Order: sequence, then C-alpha cells, then structure tokens
Amino acid sequence: MTSALGPYGAPFRRISGSLYLISALLILLPFIDFVTSVVPYLPSSTKWRFASSSLFAGFLLTPLLGIALAMVVAGLMNHRFVLRWIGILSFLAALLLLAICALLALDVIELRATAEAEVRLPIVLSGARAIVKNLIMAGSLVFIGLACRSASGGMEPPRSAEPMAPIVGSPRR
Repeated sequence: MTSALGPYGAPFRRISGSLYLISALLILLPFIDFVTSVVPYLPSSTKWRFASSSLFAGFLLTPLLGIALAMVVAGLMNHRFVLRWIGILSFLAALLLLAICALLALDVIELRATAEAEVRLPIVLSGARAIVKNLIMAGSLVFIGLACRSASGGMEPPRSAEPMAPIVGSPRR
C-alpha cells in the first residue's frame, strides 16, 4: 500500500489504526458527555430544548478536531474510502446542525414571548450565540465535506504490488 509519505510511511502505517481510534474517541466522547448532561429528557419542554440546544453548541469543537485528525490520517495513507465517508457524514452533520439552528430559533421566539422582561435579552443573546456557533460548525463541516470529496477524487485507486499478466491465465515470465 502506498502513502503520501513514500518509503517513510511504514512506521506511520503501524500507528494509523491508533490515530483513527483517537479520532473516533475525540468525536464520540463529547456526544456521550452531552447526552448524559441533559438528563432527564424532556423534549416537550421549550426550556429544556433551549437549554440543551445551547449546551450542545459548546460540545462541537472537540469532534471537529477528531474529524481533522481522521482526515489527516486518511489523506496521508491514501484511504479514499475513509475520506469519502468523512465527507458524506460531514455533509449530513451540517444538515442536522442547520435543522437544530432552525428549531433553536423557534424555541428562542417562544421563550422570549413567555419570559419576563429582564430575561428576554439574555435569552435572545444566548440563543443567538448558540445559533452562530452551530452555523460556523455547519459551514466548517461543508468545507470539510468538499475537501474530502476533492481529495478522495484525486487519489489513485490502490494497486497491487505485482503487475498483472498481459493475458488472463498466462504465466508471468
């Protein structure tokens, strides 16, 4: 298997699995922390949805680092399949974040209408901050998806170390 590191890629090839594991942990552990932080689950409550959506915006940077690490490893090791899946999942996550932004905006409008006068501005500012964070992350994920698509398309497919015989079934001389 060839890599972008040429003959120096053998030691990196040995640790690439560990780096993929680290990137998976960087992506998954913040989501586990988030899910356990918003217990009890009350999705019918506007206050709970607002608080959990705002909290979720703070958990997004570490998974981005995990995605970046996986991209670097996949790019250096010419793992086209991994790059393509990172790109596809990044596009899907960007769409999910856009949906979260729309729902959060609706929750801010609803909470602002029912809140007392002195907490209306903090609700709007907190919601706006979370929406901006989510939009920045969605934009970053779209950029990552485009970069992965471009990088994986420019890579050569893996080839065997031994060239194929010119005629099928004929012995190689």
